[in-house]
Amino acid sequence: MSNIKNIFLFFIFFFNLNNLNGQEIPKTKSYYVVDSFCCGGEDSDPHAVFGVESLDGYILLGKSLDDTYTENGFAVKISKNLPDEKLFLHPDEEETFDWSLVDGENGMREGFNSAVVFNEHIFIAGYKETKKNIIDRYLIKVDLSDGKVVWSKTFPSKSNKKSSAFESVILTNENGILLTGVTNSSYDELEGFKSYGNPTSGNAFSMYLSSETLISNDPPLNPNWEKQYKNSLTGKSIKNINGSNDFLIASSSHEPTVAKVLKIDKDGNLIWDKKYPNHGEITDIISFQDSFYLSGHNGSHKTGIDGSITKISSDGKKIWNKSYGNTKEVNHDFFEESLVENNLIFDECWSITNILNEGIVMACGTGIEECESVPENTQAKCEEDPRTTWRSYLVKIDSNGDIIWEKTGSFTFPGEEDTDDLPSTASEWIFITQEGNVASIIDLAFGIGLEIIE
Repeated sequence: MSNIKNIFLFFIFFFNLNNLNGQEIPKTKSYYVVDSFCCGGEDSDPHAVFGVESLDGYILLGKSLDDTYTENGFAVKISKNLPDEKLFLHPDEEETFDWSLVDGENGMREGFNSAVVFNEHIFIAGYKETKKNIIDRYLIKVDLSDGKVVWSKTFPSKSNKKSSAFESVILTNENGILLTGVTNSSYDELEGFKSYGNPTSGNAFSMYLSSETLISNDPPLNPNWEKQYKNSLTGKSIKNINGSNDFLIASSSHEPTVAKVLKIDKDGNLIWDKKYPNHGEITDIISFQDSFYLSGHNGSHKTGIDGSITKISSDGKKIWNKSYGNTKEVNHDFFEESLVENNLIFDECWSITNILNEGIVMACGTGIEECESVPENTQAKCEEDPRTTWRSYLVKIDSNGDIIWEKTGSFTFPGEEDTDDLPSTASEWIFITQEGNVASIIDLAFGIGLEIIE
């Protein structure tokens, strides 16, 4: 790669919304960006969907493309010792990432969806095509110091010639791991995960591996146990309930899909499952105080898509559902209210977390889709609107669903400061760091990013 510094050194330009209730909108502490060099080369097109913190760094993971344009799994570690600045990380620059890992075979599908850190290792969960048109659940143990794989293990579906995948993993109170996802699916109906799409056949499951299994230098022969939930399509996210031995699984029904939540105990036994038909697509779940909050989005390509949060009680009863998004840049010359009225703004939300006792934050991407679908007299204005370039969108709410602050973010390269000439960005995952900052995992038009927000 030549002249990298001239091409990729950039400064972050944030579009800050008007504050809605007087609380100061948080500021970016640091913003680290990595291009496709990390994850397979110039055409690998990496997309980060998850991030996790270790003692000395942050690990971003997702999937990239191989030479046959089939997905691989990748992981990248970014050090905590970097300056609190906006940096492009590359081996040819002054600062770079600690290590990167790309896992996969040409022409065979593989991807990473979730991970946990334990005992100086990271356990990455996803999927791997092990035979032609058969995908299995896939777990790898990786040394945090150098990114070397210690062991890997696939877990096939119990139904013959069916496909499966891990979508989420969490560390339990006993330092084992509890995983969920989809199993017994048809290969062609396992189209993707998170922002890549949703399985359309199969059933949800939970699986447990003990601490002793994880510590071993040899892969497990079998899980300690596995439970299947035949009435649910997939397990998209699994979260602990306030430090107890019970867990929540964000799920959905079989088609026509409806958002569902499963509550299970530490042995995977189902306590209850409930449906939420007005929520839209469910993507994540979090426990906050004495209630649970579902993230996702609702709408269609014809009506526009809004971010969606549903609050439910400890026994699964719906308390409220509210929509978020349609962010406006009221001082921008190109802004047109008519575009909002034409339902062109998409607010797609993928992750949700809590900030101690301060509230809930949801992570999204926001932008305009398909200017071709508007009346001809509006198309030119649509194409000039800066929101045709997607941006990351974070929204913080209180327990009543009222907005505390909203923040959209993007950046521009030197010499290209016009706000309608930006790479697309979207926030795919969010968590709270050990220092209490918000960490947003960014999908970029040319790579991946980590934004730390104070």
